[in-house]
Amino acid sequence: MISSVRQHGSLTIRTEDQDHSRAIRAEGELDIASAPALERSLLHAFESGASSIVLDLSEVRFIDAAGLRTVLWAQQHSRDAADRVQIVAGSAAIRRMLPS
Repeated sequence: MISSVRQHGSLTIRTEDQDHSRAIRAEGELDIASAPALERSLLHAFESGASSIVLDLSEVRFIDAAGLRTVLWAQQHSRDAADRVQIVAGSAAIRRMLPS
C-alpha cells in the first residue's frame, strides 16, 4: 500500500493506493481555500487509471459552496467515467447536499 498525507490550510488529505484502488480521505474544513487541493487529488486519481476511487468525507466538519462544487464535480466526472467514485459522506448535512 502506498500512502501520502498533505495539509492544505484547515484540510488534511490522505491518499492510499492499494492494487487498482485509490482512497482519498479528507479531514477538517473543505472550503474555498482547500477545495482546489482536493480537486487536484481527485483529478490525479482519475488520471492514474484507478478502477475504483473512494472519496471519504466522513471527517469533514465544514463544507462551503466551493467545497460542494468540488464534490459535485467528482460525482459528475465519475458518472462520465463508468461510476468509478464512491463518495462516503459522514454527516447528515453533507449527505443532504449531495444528489442521489
